[in-house]
Amino acid sequence: MSTLQMEFRKLKRKRIGLTMCALIGVQFAWLLWTGSHPNERDRLYGWIEMLYSLPLVSVIMMPTIMAVLASRLADVEHKGNTCKLLKTLRRPGALYHAKVVCGGLFILAVSAAQFLFIIALGYARGYAGHPEWNHYGAAFVLNLACCLSLYLLQLLLSMLFFNQMVPLAAGLGGSMLGLVLMYIKMYSFLPWGGFLSSAQVTMDWNPETRVIHFYYREYSSVELCALAMIFVWILIFYAAGRILFARRES
Repeated sequence: MSTLQMEFRKLKRKRIGLTMCALIGVQFAWLLWTGSHPNERDRLYGWIEMLYSLPLVSVIMMPTIMAVLASRLADVEHKGNTCKLLKTLRRPGALYHAKVVCGGLFILAVSAAQFLFIIALGYARGYAGHPEWNHYGAAFVLNLACCLSLYLLQLLLSMLFFNQMVPLAAGLGGSMLGLVLMYIKMYSFLPWGGFLSSAQVTMDWNPETRVIHFYYREYSSVELCALAMIFVWILIFYAAGRILFARRES
């Protein structure tokens, strides 16, 4: 607990909360703009359509947000060259674990704010009925897992490179790659494709009537393997980051 408190003290003047609020505010603005003038059909299918839009927003924004978060949590040791000093006070494993928990709490807050916003927005727009809580709950857990896997990847890169522009560029590249991977069948087995492979809703578009039909997905065995891969990435990136942090000299 004291190690975790130390991580938050190091962030005291970094205003990382304001940075996260600014980035998540872009997502909120996007969601406000899409469907800002709902018609009767939008109100009827609004809840399922909102759940369809969420992974697309996340795959564009979340890799960059996770890169910023990891960079802010790692640059204290780089700038102050204090890694070796900290290891004399705490075990390397405990220090790395504190960074993971600290980042995880920020991710939990961001994900909770994201889902509370879309639920409040749905009620404000007068969507028919209520959200299907089982699907929204599953989407929340999977969104949280995808963010955590990307955060652990970005934390690993932030510890490897002194120049934090490298992991930040990787985060921006991951956002772009996520869009490209939408059109590749094997995208779901890569970390940046997790948001799309975990999507609860898919759609069919009729080119003749120009009507979009949304429906909840039924996962095949391959798609279930892709979902499991999200948690495998978490274990891989966590183990790799812990080993790297323990072996760092400065």
